[in-house]
Amino acid sequence: MNMNQLKIFYTVAKKRSFTMAARELFLTQPAVTIQIQKMEADYETKLFDRVGKKIYLTGSGKILFSYAEKILMLFAQAEEALIDVKELKSGKLNIGASATVGSYYLPKIFEVFRKRYPNIEIQMNLTNSHQVAEDIRAFKNDLGFVGELHNYERLVIIPFLEEELVLVVSPDHPFAHKKKVSLEDLGGHPFILRELGSATRELVEESVARKGVSLKVVMDLASNEAIKKAVEDGLGISIISKYVVKKEVDQGLLKMVPFAKEKIMRKFFIIYHEDKYLSSTLRAFLNVASEFSSHFALFA
Repeated sequence: MNMNQLKIFYTVAKKRSFTMAARELFLTQPAVTIQIQKMEADYETKLFDRVGKKIYLTGSGKILFSYAEKILMLFAQAEEALIDVKELKSGKLNIGASATVGSYYLPKIFEVFRKRYPNIEIQMNLTNSHQVAEDIRAFKNDLGFVGELHNYERLVIIPFLEEELVLVVSPDHPFAHKKKVSLEDLGGHPFILRELGSATRELVEESVARKGVSLKVVMDLASNEAIKKAVEDGLGISIISKYVVKKEVDQGLLKMVPFAKEKIMRKFFIIYHEDKYLSSTLRAFLNVASEFSSHFALFA
């Protein structure tokens, strides 16, 4: 039995007439009769009793009719849902993101996207860049937002934005009174960094290592908020996104100290699996993300 046969059967049963069913389906009456006969032969049961010019559902016909009604209704709903998704009237996005981009940048993108497409559901999973990439490879998420990655296997990489990492200290730290600090000055000072697997941590450690400096890491924390609070309480110093600490610096809770010779710049990327089908929903979200990155200086 196929969907075409089921639709023919359902229409005959509704109209109680082969002729009227044929007319509605734009078929000939013999074509309708042949399909019904084929179904009856395939399942070795009668679907209709014919009494004179009238037809009636048999017991088997009544059972099939109850299922046909549900199946055809679901089929129509499925078609409607696909059209809605195409026209961005419904749908769902699963997004994985590293902590910085997920907490501080994506909410602004979500706000714009939701205003344009209010019926699209968004679910975001915050973790580190390494895990975001692994989840994309496993098709657990549609899109990922990450920092630098060392393994790009099976991933499509799209540049997203670039931000500056800065040194932050408590207002009473000796560095707070300096105009600039070199990377070489950082050795021996208690440092608070993101957890292992974080792209921010990898970039910071690589940057100071090139200067022959080894950081004295006393704490590693899984969130920027926890790092900012620990630095504010004088438990150590940190290198973190300039945008992320903007509010605390403006409020005088933290002091941002520029580096003397070079900036530490961090790049973010959008990733998805190379075999991922880019639906209309995904393309619309990528467009909004592109708009945000193009005007990032205005937000920062």
